[in-house]
Amino acid sequence: MAVTGPPGPVMDQDEVDRVLARLGAEHKAVEDSLLALQDHAGRRLLEGAELTGTTAERWAATERTIALLWTYFDVYTDALRAAREVRARRRWPGHGELAELTERLRGESVAVTGAAELGAVELGAVELGAVGTGAVEAGAVEGGTAVGAGAVASEVAGPDRAGNDVAGSGAGTGPGASVEPPPPRERFTLDRLVARINELYARSLDVVVSADAVWSALPARIDLLAAELHRTRSLARSVGVRPGEHPAGDDLESITRELAALRAQVVSDPLAFWRPAPGSSAPGGGRPDTDRYDRAARALEDVRREIEAVLQVRQDSESRLLRLRDLLSRADRTLAEARTARTEVLAKIAASEVPVVSGPPTALHERLAAAAEYRRHAQWHRLSPLLDALEQEAEEELLRARESLTAVTAPLAVRAELRGRLDAYRARMARYGLADDPVLAERYDAARRLLWSAPCDLRAAEQAVLRYQRTAGEVLAAGGQE
Repeated sequence: MAVTGPPGPVMDQDEVDRVLARLGAEHKAVEDSLLALQDHAGRRLLEGAELTGTTAERWAATERTIALLWTYFDVYTDALRAAREVRARRRWPGHGELAELTERLRGESVAVTGAAELGAVELGAVELGAVGTGAVEAGAVEGGTAVGAGAVASEVAGPDRAGNDVAGSGAGTGPGASVEPPPPRERFTLDRLVARINELYARSLDVVVSADAVWSALPARIDLLAAELHRTRSLARSVGVRPGEHPAGDDLESITRELAALRAQVVSDPLAFWRPAPGSSAPGGGRPDTDRYDRAARALEDVRREIEAVLQVRQDSESRLLRLRDLLSRADRTLAEARTARTEVLAKIAASEVPVVSGPPTALHERLAAAAEYRRHAQWHRLSPLLDALEQEAEEELLRARESLTAVTAPLAVRAELRGRLDAYRARMARYGLADDPVLAERYDAARRLLWSAPCDLRAAEQAVLRYQRTAGEVLAAGGQE
């Protein structure tokens, strides 16, 4: 392994102490974060759950990432300990110690074999570059065993006193021994190693926090909605709303299946229900996707309203049936009155088209009897829509009966209006002393005979009244009364 280039000017003692203090603080922060991740409720749930889909794939990768994080942390710990040991050799370190510390603290002194292959199942061996006289690999322990997740012996290399590269001997090496090509290695400065740890930690935490957020939000809400669904189904059965017999019963069965499937999917694949916030890079930035839950909740609310309407029918069905009977009775009486009036009009009015009056609403009476049967047998789910329809149709039937009566009696109303107009003009002429005018008297008598004869010719009578009005106007003008 070749020695890396110089990291820059050799640091003085104060710089070394400041960097060691900063790296120590960062080491403590990394350790606390990794322990918090290890104890996170979401991570424990992910470890114990039977995962599927997106969550299974991402958690498998995250487990490998977390293992690599601990490997990096062990490397970081050993590198920091080795640097502190060098610093502790003498109170006032010489140029050699300062040069070695500069290399360890600022140079690419940390190499992780296989670190570039983040997705690999097994991590490579971990090594630290050794610098200075008599330096040893900080990533190795007694017997040549590598520290970290990998179990491969690490190579040790460093410059000798003359600056020549010296390769560390690995297990099973020697003269004539076959040497396999080493796995790829990635070298880090301590600062870049901390940055990599932070990057992988944020990626891992995002998976854990996102899954935990979905599990904290959706299953509890689904369970509450399922409890409401159970209460609604009990109410539905009490009023006869059952699957196959009423659309609301079929809707309840559909919602039940949807909630069961939704809960199973949320538990096994929570990340499929996570929507990251656009532009957010913070771990767990986003929200649970509640679209399917919201649709099920709205559907249940619609069914609940329908069931409550049916329950309301059970409470006020008797009064509504009484009101319906009253409406139909009034419509019957109005139609009977219209038929009687038509007979009278045909006898008293000539040359007039009188509309035909329909018979009683027999179909409505039959449906009203069916509604009473539904109430008697507590078939509330059938009674509810029937009552709604009957109430509207009964109102419309009463309105039609009234319109029919008005249309039938219209000729009589016209005759009454003509009579009133003729008498009003007669009274006006009498006030002026002109009622006995021969022409007016003759035209008054002609109009009166037409209006008070049976059958009355309305067209001729109207023309006679108009002639009387015109003559009255002329007489008044001639006498200066206008």
